[in-house]
Amino acid sequence: MTPREALELSKNVSEEIERAVKKIVGKDEAGITVGIGKDGTPTKKIDRIAEEIAIRILREHDLRIVSEESGVVGDGDVWVALDPIDGTFNATRGFPFYGVSLCFSRSQMLRDTFLGYVKNLATGDEYYTDRKAYKNGRKIAVRDVDDVECNAIFYYPYKRYPFRRIRILGSASLEICLVAEGSFDCFIDVRKGKDGRGFLRVYDVSASIYIAKNAGAVISSLDGDDIWEKKISMEERFRLLISGRKIHEKLMGLV
Repeated sequence: MTPREALELSKNVSEEIERAVKKIVGKDEAGITVGIGKDGTPTKKIDRIAEEIAIRILREHDLRIVSEESGVVGDGDVWVALDPIDGTFNATRGFPFYGVSLCFSRSQMLRDTFLGYVKNLATGDEYYTDRKAYKNGRKIAVRDVDDVECNAIFYYPYKRYPFRRIRILGSASLEICLVAEGSFDCFIDVRKGKDGRGFLRVYDVSASIYIAKNAGAVISSLDGDDIWEKKISMEERFRLLISGRKIHEKLMGLV
């Protein structure tokens, strides 16, 4: 599969999901719990609708899909990390910040990623990358600021930090894309679960960190491991710091 073919497939998936879920976004039925996903979290009706559409389309190709609700589906050589609705709470409440995320890799390793695609299903904004990063067809780049008094997306600050502004918008894939396009200066997630590992999973962030990388961002694991040596699997967890190069070491010192 070529990057162009993966992009066209991603667009097809996002368009079909967008068409289906717009009927229930913001309505009570969107947030009805209809089961428990393979990740152990409740599956909402809007998640089920979106994933069934995505899996149906992707299964027409020789792919191995890792998704929040269904786990691992298929046995192809190309791996796909899929989040059919990232920002489920936002979608159920009608807050226009929720999207679909697809990451394509030639192996199970993130280092072999060859396309990342994220779309805000509420606004229609598309982010994607093969070697350059784009929003709606135009190249994007991080803001390479050098002052820590900057604008941050931060999950969750546990002490005072010298940032100018801190925001939490509820969709990691789209928030990282906001850093990639220069709307925010950094994305930080320091959260740990009871097992000491991060909260973010591979389908939450793999597409968007590849987009951010190709927009010029530096991406570090707060656990000290190599992000790109992680696997597309249900088991991986992430604690991240993403920013421009000039400010990155300063931010690492802060957090």
